[in-house]
Amino acid sequence: MTTDWNAWDIEPGSAVDPQLIAQVQQQLGVEFPALYLDLVQYAAAATPGVGTFPYGSAFTCISEFFEFSLDHQPWSLLWYASAGRVPGLAAGCLAIARDAGGLLICLDFNSPSVAVEVFDPDSARRYPVAPDFQAFVELWQA
Repeated sequence: MTTDWNAWDIEPGSAVDPQLIAQVQQQLGVEFPALYLDLVQYAAAATPGVGTFPYGSAFTCISEFFEFSLDHQPWSLLWYASAGRVPGLAAGCLAIARDAGGLLICLDFNSPSVAVEVFDPDSARRYPVAPDFQAFVELWQA
């Protein structure tokens, strides 16, 4: 499953390959959605120019997806997955991106289709966004 990421003003640039994907998935004990893996293979730390989407009764946009790598450096996927890094985030939820205001866009591996939600670190509230990553991308607006 692929999409035209350039349509969202995402610049290509990734060294993510199947071996790295397998290592990250093994380390985290999850299997990422195919379309998310397509994105990280296109741009390991995507910054969409277009990507406003609704959550709850508000809207936000994606500032950046966290770097998909084995590094535990700030703004990387594994850094956010570190124990205690995101207080209040439910077990089974993984922050994969953020908006400019600090809201986290997360994958919820507790749902069968790996739902997407917004997590507000200040209030520890979760807002459902989409039942899966494909539906999440389909919500993006200019």
